[in-house]
Amino acid sequence: MSETTAAVASEEHRAGWFELFFDLVFVVTVSVLARDLHGDPDAGDFGTFLVLFFPAWWAWVNLMVTVNVFGSARPGVQAMLLAAMPALGLMAAAAPDGLGDRAWAYALGAAWVRLMFFLIWFDRARRSDDPLPRWRPLGYALVPAVLWAVSAAVPNPGRFVLWGVAIALEVVLLAVRTGLTEEFYSRLSTEHLVERIGLFVVIVLGESVFTVVATLADHFTAASAGAALAGFVVVAELAMIFFLWGTAHAAQGLDRAQAGGATRAIRDTVMYLPFVLVSGITVIAAALGTAVAEPDHHLPSGSCWALCGGVLAFYTANAAIALRYGDGVRTVLRWYGPCVVLTLGALLPAALLLPAWAAVTCAAAVVFALAKISGYRRPGLRTVLPGA
Repeated sequence: MSETTAAVASEEHRAGWFELFFDLVFVVTVSVLARDLHGDPDAGDFGTFLVLFFPAWWAWVNLMVTVNVFGSARPGVQAMLLAAMPALGLMAAAAPDGLGDRAWAYALGAAWVRLMFFLIWFDRARRSDDPLPRWRPLGYALVPAVLWAVSAAVPNPGRFVLWGVAIALEVVLLAVRTGLTEEFYSRLSTEHLVERIGLFVVIVLGESVFTVVATLADHFTAASAGAALAGFVVVAELAMIFFLWGTAHAAQGLDRAQAGGATRAIRDTVMYLPFVLVSGITVIAAALGTAVAEPDHHLPSGSCWALCGGVLAFYTANAAIALRYGDGVRTVLRWYGPCVVLTLGALLPAALLLPAWAAVTCAAAVVFALAKISGYRRPGLRTVLPGA
């Protein structure tokens, strides 16, 4: 192996500076998308958030896998990341009315991103000694890019039909294993995957802290300070669960999945389930911001569901990841069962009946208890789970 090849291989195992710079755009994306979740969001607001956040997440995770395969030291990959940043910024800027008057701009941003990683993958399919079938980058990236671009000129609701077709095509093709063999998955750097997903979660947790502190700055009272402190405890406990009991040993789980040829487990735990996890953290942050703003009032029903649903989504994603990596159902239920009971039986009534500051304090107590249960009653999770 030449020195250049060795340097690129080493680079693939750690996040490069271009990737870290690229992730800055997601600070804005998460912040903008979460705005409508503050106050009293209804089912439509939650649905809009998920509909607009998933394409942004999907763009990010596909770019992340692309860098994992090719390495961030390659000039073409660096150019791809830089060229994709304005596209994601356009999606974020269009998000406040992403299903309305700005939907065309959101669609163009989504098309732009897909075109960027299509160019890299099609070049691989054309040049590599063991190329992917050419239809894979064409069908997985270029065709969806065209559908997104065309949708910009199509009026509602036809536009959203095209969005659904584009996303469904990508999801279906990801499930088709032709060209994505066990050998392909074996070449993925598990260290890089864990690090990149961990850094993405750092962004979301950082946005949660920012929401709490910024809201306190605008509502600087003793009650708001108490709610902010309890909210910070909630975020800190989620971070502790994720980083201390998850990412430190996440590579072991992915390594075992690689060794056992569990390609679907790798796909699900890298592409899909972290979306549920980060969505849960985002809606929790919105509820915390609402509580800090009006600590002496009851949380609006939408914020109650955001707080409880976010905790449940966070742990549900972790439970699914644990099962995908081979933990037994009984092992998972030992900690996931208490999560459901405490969230629905204690946290939800508290959020509905108590003042906001007390509800967040209860959330801090529940998350703290779940952290202890998670840490001391599921030793298998410490070795295989990247998201909890």
